[in-house]
Amino acid sequence: MPSELAAETAQLVDDYLQHHLGGSALPATRTAQTLRRVADELGSREQPFFRSACSPAALPEPGGAAAHLSRVAAQMEADGGLNWGRVVALVVFTGTLAAALAERGAPRDEVAALAQALVAYLAGEKREWLEAHGGWDGFYHFFNKHGSDATDQNSTISNAIMAAAGFGLAGLAFLLAVR
Repeated sequence: MPSELAAETAQLVDDYLQHHLGGSALPATRTAQTLRRVADELGSREQPFFRSACSPAALPEPGGAAAHLSRVAAQMEADGGLNWGRVVALVVFTGTLAAALAERGAPRDEVAALAQALVAYLAGEKREWLEAHGGWDGFYHFFNKHGSDATDQNSTISNAIMAAAGFGLAGLAFLLAVR
């Protein structure tokens, strides 16, 4: 795993989890701000889905969250490959799962293992995909390339997220249903 990509991925995942869990996050980079914005939008738009996906009945056994995330990532990818929308969906799923684990009183190391699993997946298993798509700079530009009008940009971002993540969410729902 190239150290620069892994370090940036870890920083972005940690920043988002701190943001999502209400902790004290460091001042966000432009990419972290974009990740927060698009993940919050997807999480808000699909809140019932993500909450049900991480309900007490859907939660993995204690200590199994990282393996559960790995299965979800594999299922989403099997449904049509990786794209930026699916990356955002995985980040939102990880944040929602981390919040559910925290509410359940899971040890902090289980939440940390969850973050490490997402970083290993993105910066390890999917390193070549990330590099081919411009790394995290590519992510930033993908979600910030449309127009200067904030309303138009938000609509475009919303449509891009849902178009890219849609089939992945269907696969996630299937995986959780057969669990």
